[in-house]
Amino acid sequence: MCILYSIQKEGDIVNSRIKEVREAKGLSQADFAEMLNLKRNSISLIEVGKRNPSDRTIIDICNTFNISEEWLRTGKGEMFIKTPSSTMEQLKKEFNLDDFSYNLVYQYLKLNADQRQTVRDFFYDVVEAGMMEEDLFDGVPNTPEELEKRFPPVDPDDKNVAG
Repeated sequence: MCILYSIQKEGDIVNSRIKEVREAKGLSQADFAEMLNLKRNSISLIEVGKRNPSDRTIIDICNTFNISEEWLRTGKGEMFIKTPSSTMEQLKKEFNLDDFSYNLVYQYLKLNADQRQTVRDFFYDVVEAGMMEEDLFDGVPNTPEELEKRFPPVDPDDKNVAG
């Protein structure tokens, strides 16, 4: 009798974690059930502890919602499995990245080591060229007035102008 009670209590905890997953995802019982190919009534019965989830249901919840199976069954660890996309979403929020910046970083991280080195080399070349660009414009007049003073306009009717 004690063993049965212990199993039932453990099942109740799994059931409450299933409800926690559903609520964390902001889903109604009907929507949650539909995503798992179950009926809303099944989810309701699981959440109130009148039915224990099958192994198949637990696995489907984990796969569909990126949930740690260990957490769902035992409560140990984190609810969600960290994925590259969830980490990227955190970076996007933390650094206020626009879509272009987000995709730039994401695509860079998907490259292999050699490809990353090529991108870094290219980046450094562009930065170095940009620094040299400042020297390129030395001596160029800043205003139209300065330009005309250094290079006066040519009279097209002047016969002394080569043309």
